Amino acid sequence: MKRTNLRLLVLVVLLTAAAAAPLAAAQPVNERHPVAPGAAVSIENIAGSLVITGWDQAEVEITGTLGDGVEGIEVESDGEGISIEVKYEENFRGRHTSETELVIRVPQGSPLEVETVSASIEVGGVRAAVELESVSGAIRVSDRPEALDVETVSGSIDVASAPDGAELASVSGAIRVGSSQGRVEAENVSGSILVEGGTLGGGSFETVSGEITCKAVPGASGSIDMESMSGSITLVADAGAPASFELETFSGTISNQFGPEAKKTSQYTPEKKLRFSIGSGGPSISLSSFSGSIKLLSR
Repeated sequence: MKRTNLRLLVLVVLLTAAAAAPLAAAQPVNERHPVAPGAAVSIENIAGSLVITGWDQAEVEITGTLGDGVEGIEVESDGEGISIEVKYEENFRGRHTSETELVIRVPQGSPLEVETVSASIEVGGVRAAVELESVSGAIRVSDRPEALDVETVSGSIDVASAPDGAELASVSGAIRVGSSQGRVEAENVSGSILVEGGTLGGGSFETVSGEITCKAVPGASGSIDMESMSGSITLVADAGAPASFELETFSGTISNQFGPEAKKTSQYTPEKKLRFSIGSGGPSISLSSFSGSIKLLSR
């Protein structure tokens, strides 16, 4: 009985000591590094968050905290650019009680390239070309850069204003564009693609099972192609604007508020097609889904 009580007492003491032991403190970071005008900025991190803001200084400022398992920040620079990498301990396997959270200010006119694994990325105020890549981290761009290329696997993509020629790709994360300012290329597998407004000066949208919804005004020329396997496609356009349309589905439905009805191409299959034009000239618009519904709506 006494032995049992002693063991219990030892266990209680050990648990109390473990509970009272403080977690490893996050390492604060506050650094500044000069950058040549127009020099590219490259940033790499695994976990946590990155908030990157453009400013009018010819230097990079790094503030925030480093999580557990981080040795420090490695910064290398030359006349062409500067690279910033969060270095982890050799035996680090993703075990951490705190994540690396950094706020990085970069010159507004510097091209930016960011790569993470699970760390989220938020970019604003950068006017030059921006290239962002993550595996599972959410990506958000709050301003319109000169050029934009974003790629993720399961993280979401949220772009406030997409520049002409923007390229956005995900596997299962949702893609949202608040406003487009030209041609947009967007690819997804099971995630959705949404363009809420702006002008679409041509573009290509592809999904396997995700929904495609575009409310941007089609431009005066160019081509717009939207294709899905089983996801639905919805395009909102101006009824009186010149354009040529081609809508096609194998087993889905076609709804057209512009007048003409889709007809079956054969008595033996459910395939439906619809081709028509409004006025002369304008963009060429193609909407195609194998089994998903297609909706052409009037603004």
